[in-house]
Formats: sequence, C-alpha cells, structure tokens
Amino acid sequence: MDIVVLILLVLHLLSACVYAWDWYQDNGRWQEAVIRLGISLCLPLLGVLLFKWIDYCTENNAGAQMDELYLGRGEMLDELDLLRPVDRAQEMNKAPAADVLAMSDYAQRRRLVMDTLRQEDTLDYVSVLQQALSNEDQETSHYASAVIMDLQNRIQDRLNRCTRSYQEDPSDPQRQALLEQELYHVMESGVFDRHTMARYQAQYSQLSDRLLAGGEIRSEWYHHRVRVDLQAGAALHAKATAFRFMEACPDNEDAVVDVIQACIQLSDRESLDRFLARLKDMPVMLTDKSLPYIRFLARQ
Repeated sequence: MDIVVLILLVLHLLSACVYAWDWYQDNGRWQEAVIRLGISLCLPLLGVLLFKWIDYCTENNAGAQMDELYLGRGEMLDELDLLRPVDRAQEMNKAPAADVLAMSDYAQRRRLVMDTLRQEDTLDYVSVLQQALSNEDQETSHYASAVIMDLQNRIQDRLNRCTRSYQEDPSDPQRQALLEQELYHVMESGVFDRHTMARYQAQYSQLSDRLLAGGEIRSEWYHHRVRVDLQAGAALHAKATAFRFMEACPDNEDAVVDVIQACIQLSDRESLDRFLARLKDMPVMLTDKSLPYIRFLARQ
C-alpha cells in the first residue's frame, strides 16, 4: 500500500511539474506558471484539469480578450516583462523582424511588438506589425492589433488638428503645407483600410492641385503627388506630374526616379528612352537612389 501511495504521489508531482513547464513554454510567463504549479500540487488531479478547462475556455473566447485589450481593461500578461524596454537594435541584429515573429519564444514576440508603442517611429514597423496580425500566437496578434489601432488614432488626431487649422484660413501657405504633409503621412502609413485611403487620396489630390497650381514651387509637393498617384494607380497623371517636376527642378534626383517609376508602371519604353537620352544634359547629380534604375535600364 505504501508503495502504491508513493507511486501516486510521484506521478502527481510529475504531472503537475510537466503541466506547469509546458504551460510556461507556450505562454512565457513564469510567475503565473509557478502559481499554477502550486495550485496543481495542492489539488491532486483536479488542479491540472481545472487549469486545462480554463485554458480551453480562454482560447475559445478570443473576441472578448481582444475587446478587453482594446478597452484598456485586459490583463497585460507578464506585465513587468512587457513594460521592460526592448533593446531593438540588439534584437534586430540577432535576426530579421519576420524571423523574430516566427521564433518559438512567444514572450520575445510580444515584447518586440509592444515595444513599438513607446517609439516615435512606429511607422517604420508597420510591415512587421501587419505580419504579426496573422501570427499563430494569439497574444502577439492581439498586441499587434492594439499597436496598429493606437497608430491610427495618433495619425488621425494629428490630421484633425491640421485640418481644423487649415479650415480657419485656407489661404495661409504654412497651413496648406502642414496639411499636405499630414495627408501624405496618411498615404504612406499603410495602416488604414482601402475605403479610408480612397477618401484621403481624394482630399490630398484636391489640396495638391491647388498647391502645384500656385506660384511657390516645392520639390516635395511634386514628389509626394507622384508617389500618391502611383499608389492610387493613376500612372498617367503621375507621369505628367513627374515631367513637370523635372522641368521645375532639373537638379533634383527625386524627379529622375519619379519619371522612371511612372514610365515603368505605364510600360512606356519610348518615353523612358527619350528621357534617359536627355538625362546626360541635365544638371542633376545621380547617386545610389537613381543609378540602379539607370544601370538596369541601360542593359535592357
């Protein structure tokens, strides 16, 4: 009898330890793993079954978890670890961000995603965040959704302030320039849906037409308009604007790249060849920004 009891105790201890370790490997929160181990040891068999049932219910109630996280009431799992800043330069040197999101260490994925909330350059990580949305780790996906929503709110808030300021005095050149910059920022952000982007593209195009028809010439206004047109699929207008840009700022390398990209999107080899033939007579300094295009096209 004593041997049977001893065997049962050993099996109970092993099952509780294996469960706690397995749960820690999946979730990466050692504090809660220790608590689960303690409760499992105090409740033979029932403890492990209870937590298995809780985990099952939690996994099948992802919508409620996401709502709680977005509303700011959700439990930020392993809070102390998440709030500890990540050395992003060090982490990126270890592996590309896409590979980090594929690592088996879920805690590392979550920390990397949540750390972007504390950065001013969150837009630099939009592609990584969008990949994280489809990550198999549910918490990583939730965190990425929360970061993208926060980014949308910040961009929308800045745009609303600039729009109100512009509406107070639409003829003020400084307010026009600030609104153009913020609208372009929205175009480049990549965090809004197609319907919202179409609305902002129409607003941007209207303002851009007004700025480019004015007397002041700013190279960034031409460059921004070409990029927005290419993004919207308006390649013909992008080509016309790019050539206007080249004429207005013949020493600007962005104009060279814009003309080449517009012609490529239109598959207009004839215009591209004429432009490249004229390029040697233009007062523009070519760098690595445009030379790869020119070298590639010269070999075709």
